[in-house]
Amino acid sequence: MAVFLKLLGYLRPYSLLFAFCLGLVGVQSALELLKPWPLKLCVDQIIARQPLEFWGWTVPADVLSTGTELAVVAIALVAVHFLSGFVQLANNYLTIRMGQDMVQDFRCELFDHLQRQSLLFHQTRPTGDLLYRLMGDTYSVQTLLMNGVFTTLTSIVLLMGMFFVLLGIDWELTLYAMAVVPLLILAIASVTKKIGNLTYETHMKESKVYSTVENIFNSISLVQAFAREDEERRRFVAESQHSFDRKLTLYSLQTAYGWLVGAITAAGTAYVLYVGARHVLEGDLSTGDLLIFLGYLASLYTPLNNIANTMGAIRGSLAQARRVLDVLAEDKAVPEAPDAKPLEITKGAVEFSGVTFGYDPERPVLSGVSFKARGGATVAVVGQTGAGKTSLISLLLRFYDPQKGAITIDGQDLRNVTLKSVRQQVAIVLQDTHLFPMSVHDNIAYGKRTATREEVVAAATLANAHEFIEAMPQGYDSLLDERGSNLSGGQRQRLSIARALLKDAPLLILDEPTSALDAGTEAQIMEGLDRLMENRTTFVIAHRMSMMRRADLILVIKDKTVSEMGTFQELLDKGGEFARLHALQFAPLKERRPRDAQGQEIVAEAP
Repeated sequence: MAVFLKLLGYLRPYSLLFAFCLGLVGVQSALELLKPWPLKLCVDQIIARQPLEFWGWTVPADVLSTGTELAVVAIALVAVHFLSGFVQLANNYLTIRMGQDMVQDFRCELFDHLQRQSLLFHQTRPTGDLLYRLMGDTYSVQTLLMNGVFTTLTSIVLLMGMFFVLLGIDWELTLYAMAVVPLLILAIASVTKKIGNLTYETHMKESKVYSTVENIFNSISLVQAFAREDEERRRFVAESQHSFDRKLTLYSLQTAYGWLVGAITAAGTAYVLYVGARHVLEGDLSTGDLLIFLGYLASLYTPLNNIANTMGAIRGSLAQARRVLDVLAEDKAVPEAPDAKPLEITKGAVEFSGVTFGYDPERPVLSGVSFKARGGATVAVVGQTGAGKTSLISLLLRFYDPQKGAITIDGQDLRNVTLKSVRQQVAIVLQDTHLFPMSVHDNIAYGKRTATREEVVAAATLANAHEFIEAMPQGYDSLLDERGSNLSGGQRQRLSIARALLKDAPLLILDEPTSALDAGTEAQIMEGLDRLMENRTTFVIAHRMSMMRRADLILVIKDKTVSEMGTFQELLDKGGEFARLHALQFAPLKERRPRDAQGQEIVAEAP
């Protein structure tokens, strides 16, 4: 019920349209009530030549000729069915459109929620599962409110109309006809809960298949390199088979439920036919009245069937909606202060004061980190793999907040400024360049959507990218493949530098942008980087000495903190951790060979 009431909120913007559609339901129900009457007129008034009694008026049987009466009845039959079909068509269009709009609202809310979540949330949740909830489970709001609630209301209105009409024809037959209702309620109560639980389990299995496929294809180069195709196929087949097995169980239960509902209503129809035929033979009911009663009975059982079947659909859609609402209820977004103000950068001075941070607060990856970087300085962050370099940079971007301490830019605590303003003031060049399957122009202008072609060309020229872009088939309008796979590594990196240049942010983050490049390409990239770093506070995650030598301040991360800081030469002269890392990088090859506990070189023997 809590899930159902929450989903009703998505109907509120469309309440007037919903009320109009309910009005159409009333019109359609009235037309449905008229459908059997032409048959009664034909049997009793035309064939049996009985007088027509209509709301206390009696019309003699010989007022019109038989041919005219037949024509009127035929025209009335066609008119009623035509009008009923037209109203149903209009109603279906409006309800489908309303349902699609609600799905769009539901989906957009989930998408916005996912975009706000922290990196930790996305790193710990399978992407395939989130994708399935976003694209598949959000349809539950349409199934529930349009196919469920609306169909149920429509059926109830029609059911009430049919009940009172049948009661006026033969109250005894009406009571016999309604005797099936307790059996239908019993069927609904016993089966629909199982359908809901199975639907939830089925969608969990299906989303796991999505996650498996997403993981395999994201690592396809590794899969092929290690010839693991057969193993991954077996894993995919196993997950897919589990999903299909659950679906088969669900469909079997739904089919059995539908058969049970149909059997109950068929038994009710058979009993009414038996009793009604006896009433005709005894003279208590005319043949026309029996025919119109049976016609109404079919229309009476249709809404009963719809209500019974809709209960199963509602249970299933509630299970899907619960999967979406579970994610919406899990809010791990970086909090923003209610009175947060935009970040205003004057010099770009950055200070970490006693910063402690851990993805799990009980297991910090950084502890007591403190340093100051003047505005416009280049700060290199070095350390062994896993030391916490990327975590430190992520805190500066406020992908996370520290558990202790504070980070300030020009004296402004990042927790007191808006997230958007922080990230608008930072440009990033990553080692793994992210490019989108759109034009070269749009990729460069990704951080500044209002940029003109002249500004884009100027940024590309500074990044040494203009020449190869012009050589492409459509120049700046050339479309890139997924992840920019139709470009070389150096070309992708230069586009990334051009994007950062165009954004023209006062803070710059470089995540080892030249580590995967050869010396010639690195030289070209460094020209663009030198232009990019001018007059900007720059943080560089560095392994290569070419980047470290350019730094005004080097931070050495070891044992979860800044163990050393200073200039390149100061740290070398100090002979500490930085000097050790420098010696490892430039040591002769023979000095890098593994040695045992006694210092003896370990030599691998040929098999």
